[in-house]
Amino acid sequence: MTSNLISKISSDIRHSAWFDDLDDDTFSRLVSGSASRLYRDGQTLFFSGQACDALSIIVSGCVHLYFISEDGHEVIFAELGAGDVLGDVELTLGCTHFANAVAAGETRVMVVRRSAFSEITRMPQMSAFLMKTFARKLRKTMAFAEGMALHTLQTRLARLLVDLARLHGRSTAEGLLIDRAISQERMGQLINASRPRVNAQLQAWKGDGVLGMRRGRLIILDYRSLKIMSREGATDN
Repeated sequence: MTSNLISKISSDIRHSAWFDDLDDDTFSRLVSGSASRLYRDGQTLFFSGQACDALSIIVSGCVHLYFISEDGHEVIFAELGAGDVLGDVELTLGCTHFANAVAAGETRVMVVRRSAFSEITRMPQMSAFLMKTFARKLRKTMAFAEGMALHTLQTRLARLLVDLARLHGRSTAEGLLIDRAISQERMGQLINASRPRVNAQLQAWKGDGVLGMRRGRLIILDYRSLKIMSREGATDN
């Protein structure tokens, strides 16, 4: 990896919440001697059951983690972005990858080999860092399981749109524009629902004045109502 690329990666992810607890020396040791990989949209990073030989840090783009259901459908249970980490659990436990990972759009990943990872995990700060990443992943997994087990499609879809608005929302005169192209099929994969059911709910919300469409993008016209339907409360924390 060139020094220019190391510098770019450092500036891109250094202040991500994942790395807040690492001092500059520990972070430098983490990125030095690493490699950069660029994945095109739809390209697989790894499959479930595949041996894990590296820690991967997302520099830019997006990665979906998913399972394959018994009827052959993809069920996406996590959408990861810049600063998120892959392979930390597997390397720590010495196990294979527990899910499939695919790039959603062009995605650049910084790869830290197993040998380098093993060396830096002896540092106290890295141990604290790993505990923090494990806790965050556990929280996300529990939230996903809760949604699948307890919430209706309406609630799950509302939560997805609220999350997309937080990540990609842009205020306009009409409402909150979700400035990201996402298909109804992809929405269904993210909440474990069929495309026709997702479409029916979106159309119902359009009829109720909650949502609209502008140049192929969803726009939230009534954010407060959508937030209430997501069961996260009427206002942001």
